[in-house]
Amino acid sequence: MQKILIGIPVLNNLEMTRACLQKMQSHTDIDQNALQVEILILDNGSSENIAGMLLQEFSNAKIPVHYRRNPYNMGVAVAWNQILRFSAAPVPPPSFSYHYYVIANNDALVCPNWLQPMVQAMEDDPQIGWVSSLENGSPILDELVEAHAISKQYRVDPSKPFDTAAIHASISSIYAGWGGHAAFCQQIADKLPLFIPFKKEVRSAVCFMVRPEMIEDLGFFDEDYWPIGVSEDLEYFLRIEGVLPSAGASLQNKSEPANWQAGFCGKSIVHHNWCSTHQGKNFDGRKWDKEREKNWRKKFRKSKKYFTTLLA
Repeated sequence: MQKILIGIPVLNNLEMTRACLQKMQSHTDIDQNALQVEILILDNGSSENIAGMLLQEFSNAKIPVHYRRNPYNMGVAVAWNQILRFSAAPVPPPSFSYHYYVIANNDALVCPNWLQPMVQAMEDDPQIGWVSSLENGSPILDELVEAHAISKQYRVDPSKPFDTAAIHASISSIYAGWGGHAAFCQQIADKLPLFIPFKKEVRSAVCFMVRPEMIEDLGFFDEDYWPIGVSEDLEYFLRIEGVLPSAGASLQNKSEPANWQAGFCGKSIVHHNWCSTHQGKNFDGRKWDKEREKNWRKKFRKSKKYFTTLLA
């Protein structure tokens, strides 16, 4: 039996988190492949009552939901690493507690049969260390690009009040032309292989699974300059390809890459309600991105754009 932890970092955004959990609970089939699945909500210092919502609505859910809270926003890399280090046991084991880890945005809304194909991709090839779900907007198929264009019209606006019902209604509107989100996802899955290697900028960290052995080899996510960080997903992709060193090594003394592979699972699709994970209606995404670029240049001496050109 494979033990899997689904970690979801949150910062407020209670209604989106509720919708995310509802989809996770209803669309994660834990019996099909004899999976032991648990969910961890990693609260990065929310002022909204995330814990109360979990206790009221998900205390007896079919997939157990754990909750951990940071006293303030410690950034995405710290949250991701806390998920990887999590154990529900009173005495944690010396290494990882789960066979695979999924890290998902709380604005990633899964479709039926989304998890098993990711596990299958990992089981089929031990050199796959990172596999991401496809999402509306992934430039893999025209339908995904079209769905993203439509979602701009119907998605809930995180700068305005909304509830969980509005989120579900928006998904119904976005995918109506395909017969609903589940039908859309099945159509995509029928056309694509199980694993699609990443290419250049066609990558995603919205909902992804990692193998603990890769983390042991390449290190945990980069926590420098938190909470704004340095584009932690890009930095890790560069580690996977051997462009940047694994944690603990230097740029001048890079170890040889372990030939880890990263890519999409063509059979796992999520709806991404773009930009809903940002930090409230007063959040300035452009300013945040500029600060991340500054942090990146401080650390690596060249721009993110330069390093992106080095990806395979």
